[in-house]
Amino acid sequence: MVLQIDASDPQAANALFTADGFDELTPEPAFDYRVYDLNHKEAEAKLALLIDGMTKVEDKTGRFVYRREWEWPQAIGMNGLFDYYQLASSLDPSSSTAEGVLDLMKDWYRQRNNEGIPTKNINSMAVMYSVACLVDLDQQRGKGSVLDDEWRTRFGEWIDEWAEWIMNDLPRTPEGGFQHLTFRLPNEGQLWDDTLMMTVIPLTKIGLLLNRPQYIEEAKYQFLLHIEYLMDPVSGFWYHAWQFDLNGGSKGRWSSDAPWARGNCWITLAIPMFIELTGLPPSDPVHRTLVSALHRQVDGLVPFQDPATGLWHTLIDDPTSYVETSGSSGFVGGMLMAIRLGLLDREKYLNVAVSGLKACLAQVLPSGSVGNVSKGTPAGKDRQFYKGIPRMGMVYGNSLLIVALVQWMRLNKGVQA
Repeated sequence: MVLQIDASDPQAANALFTADGFDELTPEPAFDYRVYDLNHKEAEAKLALLIDGMTKVEDKTGRFVYRREWEWPQAIGMNGLFDYYQLASSLDPSSSTAEGVLDLMKDWYRQRNNEGIPTKNINSMAVMYSVACLVDLDQQRGKGSVLDDEWRTRFGEWIDEWAEWIMNDLPRTPEGGFQHLTFRLPNEGQLWDDTLMMTVIPLTKIGLLLNRPQYIEEAKYQFLLHIEYLMDPVSGFWYHAWQFDLNGGSKGRWSSDAPWARGNCWITLAIPMFIELTGLPPSDPVHRTLVSALHRQVDGLVPFQDPATGLWHTLIDDPTSYVETSGSSGFVGGMLMAIRLGLLDREKYLNVAVSGLKACLAQVLPSGSVGNVSKGTPAGKDRQFYKGIPRMGMVYGNSLLIVALVQWMRLNKGVQA
């Protein structure tokens, strides 16, 4: 279990975000993304390398336990692995590749269970999306097809318990927003863009699985509330966090005016995921609002794609900030998903998305590590804070690129099983 750092100990909290004890991972691209031939065989090879690399990211300082911990970095990877398993097994029910991926996922959950379930927070809730997906697929394909009795029962207990905690016990901001509680800090009165991906999407999936419409209605409200406070209506980009004035109702301020790439990529992913999960019709006001927000953001992203590397900068609108792979992977994955769902026009956006994916793959090292990934990042007070975050080999660099690559496979309807 991870010790939660109290807000009264800023030195300990700030130590998590320095480069001390780490070697920066800022390699040159492995190839020119503009001439790279991405095909299914190459995609399979890169995916296998990324999955292997995801299990080998090391913590040299003891401050991070992201390689093994029940937390969002691995949870996002589990999302991508589930999508890959579902795709590969649907094309070939006897696929050894699919079975290997499923075994890898089960082994990860087994290890986490043996270590002890962590405290509940916004980010640890992210694990519940892939858990609910496996339960749902087991029901669809027939009891016992994916999970045995023991794990089906355990998973069922987990998703029920954690969703009820979100609905009834998670601290709220003014106006009922989900407070971005983490294992480090309570972040009292704060809305973060990460929350939609880490908690609202899992809650939506669980609500559909357990037939609890109140969860879906809550998820809709959280999307709308986060749009209201975090999206810049001019640029379409999202700010990392909103801090409510706890003595002033809905008054407050953004943590900074920095359009941080990885924070923004959670929106690019979460909006099409929510629409696909819920099946909201195009005439639904929530559907229309979400698609409008997605279009604003993506149309803002397109001109800021760095032509030399194909990536986006860690501050999207600041070419003096470094290019960053995890946020870029999230942008690409969300665009490809939205194209597949018909939310973005294929002819207009596909080349941007595919070139971005190739650029992200150019950051993969032979070891399976992903270069130019910024470390874990709290809500900073100014732009310089985000520009100063060091780049390391982080689990979520692999996780987000796995998600993007699998979305490319889904769009192209196939894998080499």
